[in-house]
Amino acid sequence: MYRLILTTFLFIHINFLFADKNQQFCVDTLEVIHIQNIFLTGNKITHDKIIFRELNIKEGDSLCIINYSSALSKSKANILNTSLFNFVDIIDSTFYVQNKLYANIYITLHERWYIWPMPVFELADRNPNAWWETKDFSKINYALFFTWENFRGRREALKLTFQGGYDEKFQFHYDIPFINKPQTLGLVLGAGLTRNHEVTYQTEQNKPVRFRDEQYLRYQYYSYAAMSIRKNMHTMHYFGVEYADHVYNDLIFDLNPHFDPNQKKIFQFFSFTYKYKNDHRDNNSFPLNGHYLDISLVKRGLGILKNESVDIVTLTGNIKKYWNLQNNWYLAGGFTGRIANTSKNPYFLNTGLGYNNDYVRGFQHYVIDGQNFVLIKTDLKYGLIQDKIMNLPVLPSKFSKIHWSIYLNLFADAAYSSSLYTQPTNTLQNKSLVGYGAGINFVSYYDIVIRLEYARNNIGEDGLFISFISAI
Repeated sequence: MYRLILTTFLFIHINFLFADKNQQFCVDTLEVIHIQNIFLTGNKITHDKIIFRELNIKEGDSLCIINYSSALSKSKANILNTSLFNFVDIIDSTFYVQNKLYANIYITLHERWYIWPMPVFELADRNPNAWWETKDFSKINYALFFTWENFRGRREALKLTFQGGYDEKFQFHYDIPFINKPQTLGLVLGAGLTRNHEVTYQTEQNKPVRFRDEQYLRYQYYSYAAMSIRKNMHTMHYFGVEYADHVYNDLIFDLNPHFDPNQKKIFQFFSFTYKYKNDHRDNNSFPLNGHYLDISLVKRGLGILKNESVDIVTLTGNIKKYWNLQNNWYLAGGFTGRIANTSKNPYFLNTGLGYNNDYVRGFQHYVIDGQNFVLIKTDLKYGLIQDKIMNLPVLPSKFSKIHWSIYLNLFADAAYSSSLYTQPTNTLQNKSLVGYGAGINFVSYYDIVIRLEYARNNIGEDGLFISFISAI
């Protein structure tokens, strides 16, 4: 199994390293185009420098004519991937001066709505399918959610959350992507409190087991600060420090004596995170072409506090590749791997497959605890309806112009999660998992993705599943 995983990893990695290396070099000055002016319109809020930061070309550049069209299309993709605009149009005007070819570039932008002071109702489960299995309406969060995207017109994000319901949360988050003049350094600050009447205290039969009580069973306090370095268009380094304090009611330790193998019942610790990201996708929310790589190293428990009982080192990597096969066909492949030290750690820090987007399709109802796992996803799509534009005058101007697409897909996923600490009823641990099926994807503005898929797994189960993010 591990030989197959290693071979697959190397194959994808080699393709990633050597794909798209088709940059051409000019051999004649007549093959060069000179960029004279770049004009922006429509950015009433966004500062010009935020947009110019995302362009592959700048005023005064000279580049090969053969690379000119690609530079414009990549610049458009970069601007759209900021999630600040719903539409970006780039046109150019070329002319000759003394036998030299020049171009003026005109960029028209349609800004999104950035301020979202609104009530939010969301499901407090791992995914919509896990909630649908119980249809427990008590597991609904309601919140006063205030988000100011593109704050000050500088691509900053300010978020305040006051949430009640199943999970009560109070949170502050401030993301400043650029804090220096060259726009290479960023800063993230945040803090919050979460408290719960219901807590997951163990896993049985591959599903989380929860206990609910009138009194609060968990308090979580946290704060964090991070620095990002983005010196070029596609790569970023992220360094973060977080303080966390998890306080559990004694009832949880009575229900599961192994909830804390160290029997200290104190989960107060600092964490350090380093993440490297290399992103060449054409669209962050629903990629169809390009490639992506990230590697993250997380150390929980830095030995700063006297009573720290947490000691976890985790290394996680994601490699994704997207191919445009022409004639509206697209192929995608993704590899996710995680390795961690084998120390016995608290139950709530021993999650594996089944959380976030790390699952095999067809196994959405299950969780597979473990220190290490590998996950391979493949997706073949067909663009049934692509990039349709319609106008709805009855809506406000920020929402009236809509783009939408529909894709059909076939998929196959496989994964393996290894754990040194198994329980007899959790039969999916240390076992190969396979899922396959077909689906339909709806994609629209404001990063909307709706996936409805039929999946079957290798333990003989099938079903319909819904999701709101891209599979790969």
